[in-house]
Amino acid sequence: MKQLGTGADDNTGNQRGAGFWGFSVALYGRPGVAEACLALQDRFGADVNMLLLGFWRARRGFAGWAAGELDRAQAAVAPVNAALLPLRQARRALKDLQADEPAAAALYDEAKQLELRLEQIAQVWLAAASRFSPAMQDTADEEMAAAAHLYAYLDGLAPRDEAARELGAALLRAAFTA
Repeated sequence: MKQLGTGADDNTGNQRGAGFWGFSVALYGRPGVAEACLALQDRFGADVNMLLLGFWRARRGFAGWAAGELDRAQAAVAPVNAALLPLRQARRALKDLQADEPAAAALYDEAKQLELRLEQIAQVWLAAASRFSPAMQDTADEEMAAAAHLYAYLDGLAPRDEAARELGAALLRAAFTA
């Protein structure tokens, strides 16, 4: 069975993969993962937390999404995303403004921290929505399960789009490369 290399202990002695947030931080920190996630976000409107949720579910043994489950997860996090998306746009604008406005640097840092906190809240909501999944939980191949989650999500965003699938493949390679 091929597994993600995200289970290292953090400096508190806790298993980083124990919770969705810790798992996500470890996975996102792997070479190439952040780049692939952000490319999917910027080019196809992917929700990075939804991408990471599929990998987390695969780690927990879920072979894929049960009927309607992907839609329910997206609906569950929609209220948080309604606040998160405009904040992300504001943070990006503040980043660009830093060259012309000295006060923008501090505002950018504050917006970045608030965005990060909202990302954590979104993950709590997604984990809760996924807690009682009717999906099968017996997969022995984490990489295949992650691919099933990922491509089901991407097919909803960009049906039959080869560029989205290529970025998905790059994300899978980055996630499962030792």
